[in-house]
Amino acid sequence: MNRSIQLLLVAAALLFSGCASVSSTAVFYQPTSATVYPPKDSRAIIPILSAPPTRPFTEIGSFAFQTDLSYAFVQNAILYNARRAGADAVIIKNYKNWTLPYWYTVPPTVNWIPVGGGYYGGGCGGWYGGAAFVPVTYPGYSGVNYRNFTGIEARMIVFKN
Repeated sequence: MNRSIQLLLVAAALLFSGCASVSSTAVFYQPTSATVYPPKDSRAIIPILSAPPTRPFTEIGSFAFQTDLSYAFVQNAILYNARRAGADAVIIKNYKNWTLPYWYTVPPTVNWIPVGGGYYGGGCGGWYGGAAFVPVTYPGYSGVNYRNFTGIEARMIVFKN
């Protein structure tokens, strides 16, 4: 393999290693049954239900967590844990969204700009000759931003025959 491709792959791996992974949510799954079921295929379709199904079922575990990541992340985390537990379906017990404000502050800064004198722009970046430098201040400011959170409680179930 070409050396530059290897370096690119290593750089991409380092970049994406800081991203949240649905596998990190496995700690929020708690089995509620002594029976252990084999995991489902990673492409298995697991229905997410808002009410218990009419067909008989057994609860095998619960999954509850909170995050400030997207709804897609929450859905993928539910499916990942359901497949890992061998669940046939998931029943959502509780789902909440809320927003919290947080304040931020950008401090004031001072920059110096040249006034008058000569400027030579050639060579390695140029130089200022005989210029006076005048301070320019940029005032700081404060503001408020909002962070969205999602909380989920779900039951993992298997259907009885």
